[in-house]
Amino acid sequence: MEDEKELSEITFLPDRVTVKAPRGETVLDAANRGGLHINASCGGEGVCGRCMVELRGGAVEASPGLYLSEEDFGKGLRLACRAKVSGPAEIFIPLESRGDASFFKKAAQADEKLTVDELAPSIREACLLLQPPSHDDNVSDLDRLSGALSEQGMNDLYMDLATLRSMPETLRAADFKVKVTVNYDPLITERESKPFGRVVCVNPWDDDDSHYALAVDIGTTSVWARLVNLATGEPLPSVADLNGQISYGEDVISRIVYAARPEGLKRLQRQVTDTLNKLLDRLEEQVPGYRRRTYIVYAAGNTTMSHLIAGVDPKNIRLAPYVPPAASWPSLRAAQLGINLEPHTLLKLFPSVSSYVGGDIVSGVLASGFYEREELTLYIDVGTNGEIVIGNRDWLTCAACSAGPAFEGGGVKFGMRAAPGAIENFLYDRKLKRHYLGVIGNSPPSGICGSGLINVAAELFRAGVVNKQGRFDPDSSSLVREGEDGLEYLLSPAADSAGGKDVVLTEIDVDNLIRAKGAMFSGYQTLVEAVGLDMGDLERVIIAGGFGKSLNIENAITIGLLPSLPVERFRYIGNGSLSGCTLAALSVPMWLTANDIKRKMTNFELSETPGYMDKYVASQFIPHTDSSLFPPPAQREEALGEG
Repeated sequence: MEDEKELSEITFLPDRVTVKAPRGETVLDAANRGGLHINASCGGEGVCGRCMVELRGGAVEASPGLYLSEEDFGKGLRLACRAKVSGPAEIFIPLESRGDASFFKKAAQADEKLTVDELAPSIREACLLLQPPSHDDNVSDLDRLSGALSEQGMNDLYMDLATLRSMPETLRAADFKVKVTVNYDPLITERESKPFGRVVCVNPWDDDDSHYALAVDIGTTSVWARLVNLATGEPLPSVADLNGQISYGEDVISRIVYAARPEGLKRLQRQVTDTLNKLLDRLEEQVPGYRRRTYIVYAAGNTTMSHLIAGVDPKNIRLAPYVPPAASWPSLRAAQLGINLEPHTLLKLFPSVSSYVGGDIVSGVLASGFYEREELTLYIDVGTNGEIVIGNRDWLTCAACSAGPAFEGGGVKFGMRAAPGAIENFLYDRKLKRHYLGVIGNSPPSGICGSGLINVAAELFRAGVVNKQGRFDPDSSSLVREGEDGLEYLLSPAADSAGGKDVVLTEIDVDNLIRAKGAMFSGYQTLVEAVGLDMGDLERVIIAGGFGKSLNIENAITIGLLPSLPVERFRYIGNGSLSGCTLAALSVPMWLTANDIKRKMTNFELSETPGYMDKYVASQFIPHTDSSLFPPPAQREEALGEG
């Protein structure tokens, strides 16, 4: 344990959270231990400049570095990842550097109605009134229990050592009147051609018929959890929070790199389980005492997130030939991973397809239902690592493309997540040459989120302020001006902005958006052509994930992010990963189907697919170098037979 004399008190403002930190620890790590998120896209490597903080008192060891002028350094500005504790200090975290989780911490969200054809969870309960042993009936406790379960059709059950050790005392304390919880593993049952069940726990008989499962989406940015009542088939409203790992990098590659540091893997694993544990505490408000009767967790995440929550080193995911340690997972014990649930609670991780197409996509495809329909469908999960699935009930292909962080506010000068203060909507009046902003929370703007970036770029392109190359026309508007990074467009002057600075969109920001949308579009194009089709053959486009909720379809088509199809062909399904986990909790057939979907998917490594790079280069314009792919709306409808 650290000597108390070696620790210094670091107080973070405006939260007034005080953390005791050892000499040499970074301000970023100290803030994270205090439960405060500071933006650090690069994982603390000092190359993104987004973890800016202000030293208000005391001292830290630091130098100006690349992102701070001598003047700013003199005013107390520091990079949290490069400033090291040298004694007591007061650190102010400005709004633009904060990981704002308020979007997730509002009232619980009631999601779309989720139903299954038949409620058939893998968890079953049996109430048993056993005959106590006697001189005339002295069979073992295990045989006595197994015989009673067999009479209820539950045969050949497996009991682990921990359950066996506690069973004798439980039987006698309950006077041999017990409730036995069994988990039937459908995958083993399918393989062995006979039912395989595991006794999860043996408890005294009570009259409470409720028993629960948890559905969990382990996202790179956020973690979502939902309690599912297995007795009624009712999913409760979901809760969510920022993934605590974001202070160590905003994308999976930076997380993998950080995991290779000393204690890095352990720290990342603890961060995601701590985030989940906070959500489990919030679920207590909905159902007090639910943990005791929660027997199984179905969780999905991308391949890296699955490995990190399990504490398995993901380093080979980013090394050729890109082979993850696991694609399908055995049943795990949630408590052994540091999740605050009972020792008997099982954890089932959705299977991954490849290093970059993970269980969250398998779960999302399950929730969408398109795998059982005839319509040719494109499924998109837009993010830093954009995943794509194309197919129908007969076949499925998939790929992942590195879109970069622009859709989540990264790589943009005033980029931020969709939180209060983020510019989300934008309208440009061509006659008056002025614009109108829509800001989340109706508060003064402090930055721009991914959907806002698309809306601004599309409107400015249509108005002629931005050209096909993503360059500003300085004669098009008085709001276009020369900035420190080249030409920029003034979105909000300092007097009207939350941070007291001009909020601007730069040409570099537009370049980053073009690269991101180009990576996604060239991915769709490559997959479609690889199976002998073209974009016009797509009958349905499904958009999943939080980003799609506020996405303006026409604007996304205008900049070349989405294929040029009639708007009615697009459908948003929300958090498909969480919905798929919920369905698996409610129904054994759904869990089996998820594993079938995984086996059915053919994965394409885009970087090794002929023609992908040519398509990517051709997409580096607004909307594209090939104008025939993006006809005007009226021509589009006519060409596709929709008008």
